[in-house]
Amino acid sequence: MCDVTVVILNLNGRPFLDDCLASLQQSAVPVEVVVADNGSTDNSVAYLREHYPRVRVVELGKNWGFADGYNRALAAVDNPWVVMLNNDATLAPNWVERLLAVAAREPRAAILGGKLLFSGRGDGTVMQSAGAKFTDSGAAFEIGMGIPDRGQYDRPALVASIPGAALLIKRKVFLELGGFDAAYFAYLEDVDLCWRAWLAGYEVHFTPEAVAFHRYGQSGGGRTSPFRIKWMERNRLANMFKHLEPASLAQALVISALYDAYRMLEFIAQGHLAGLCALVTGNLAFWKDLRLILTERARIQRGRRISDRQLREMGLLVPALTAFREYRRLNQLELSRES
Repeated sequence: MCDVTVVILNLNGRPFLDDCLASLQQSAVPVEVVVADNGSTDNSVAYLREHYPRVRVVELGKNWGFADGYNRALAAVDNPWVVMLNNDATLAPNWVERLLAVAAREPRAAILGGKLLFSGRGDGTVMQSAGAKFTDSGAAFEIGMGIPDRGQYDRPALVASIPGAALLIKRKVFLELGGFDAAYFAYLEDVDLCWRAWLAGYEVHFTPEAVAFHRYGQSGGGRTSPFRIKWMERNRLANMFKHLEPASLAQALVISALYDAYRMLEFIAQGHLAGLCALVTGNLAFWKDLRLILTERARIQRGRRISDRQLREMGLLVPALTAFREYRRLNQLELSRES
């Protein structure tokens, strides 16, 4: 009996699909595999139908983005558990069964993931994520990002969020939460979903024995791409307004404004005018959607079962200043990697 569906969202990802699908054949538990195609123009659909007849292909017709693409794909899925997997990611053997084992003994576990390692960097032991922490800035920072894995992330833990590149979610909870917010075309939609899960009384679990690999930045651009800057800005502001309690939000707004001012000056100093324009465009997109965001805020806050204070005490929500320090660390890491 198959209780798990793996959904791979694809947009012109034909070069990655063979590796991604091959990794699923190592699973000891049976899984249904669905590739939801976001309007690819690289012949992905024909390639899948010719070479992978057992893979169910769902053609979405056009590029709905990450969030709404998954929403539409999961509407075609019936199994109680769903793996969301990037087309540029691969799973190590037993990834699925190790997460299912945790879910079986943790009734409040709704979203689960494991170690996510960079594929193609160094010796394959550099961390992308050991889960993440929410920040008052509305973003989240990945635990261990860019740090070699030497066993320091080998303890199971509750985490704020799991990256959408490779996560397991209870389909019933996904639907109960309303799925991804379709306004998050790309980036931070996984953080938003996990944040809503925590506020609704569910848990997000990190299991180090479950390992996945990710070609970071291959499907959406690097850290400094204008596309990423725009959507990260719009969506982090939306997360702030939707999820923080009033006292937290008031403090976060001040630091957020300073953070944006710093980034604008940074882009000007670097001559990255496209980045500066993307940051402004992201802000404008947020203000354009503010009424809808405030409506969502009211709904989420009415049903919240855990306070910001409790999230802080659990180490799941950290100050915006911590996010700023992490932003600078990652920028330095990127510069050193490119030099």
